[in-house]
Amino acid sequence: MQELDKYPRVFLQTGDCFFGVMPTLVTTVLGSCVAVTLFSPEKRMSAICHGFLPDSREDRSAGREPQACRYVDTAVYNMLEAMDKLGARRSSLEVKIIGGATGLSASLSEGSNFRIGERNVNMARRILAAEGIKISKMDVGGNQGRKVLFLTHTGEAWIKRLSAMAAARETMGTKPAGRIPPRS
Repeated sequence: MQELDKYPRVFLQTGDCFFGVMPTLVTTVLGSCVAVTLFSPEKRMSAICHGFLPDSREDRSAGREPQACRYVDTAVYNMLEAMDKLGARRSSLEVKIIGGATGLSASLSEGSNFRIGERNVNMARRILAAEGIKISKMDVGGNQGRKVLFLTHTGEAWIKRLSAMAAARETMGTKPAGRIPPRS
């Protein structure tokens, strides 16, 4: 992975999108959130989002305009619209969906309404299907977070599965605190 050091890096925060028209290495850490990547091989450009919640209707029904990339639905629509404007043909897009993990506590309660990870993945799949766009690859579900590295000019993605503690460290950008001494 040493060859990746030559690219500018961007850390994609929760609720953000990134449009790569120049070679860039985008990293993000996902739990129940979903990253959707769109890559145009012809244009050598990409878009990636870090969607937090599946559906923007809640914000809309409260009379608020939703933050575009906070929700999977608005993020995917906005990325598709931007790729259209930049001249990418939808039929040639390579699309990946990554993330949508279920936390251990949520997985223990099968009837849980929350199941945010699953709902995030389903929303992305539903929108892409409705738009006639095929998904190239998916790495979704499970109960582990993921660290994602995405290269914008090739569409390549590397995924590292994380334990809960590793995911917290990656998100905070800190090293392990080490052993906590017992109380006296």
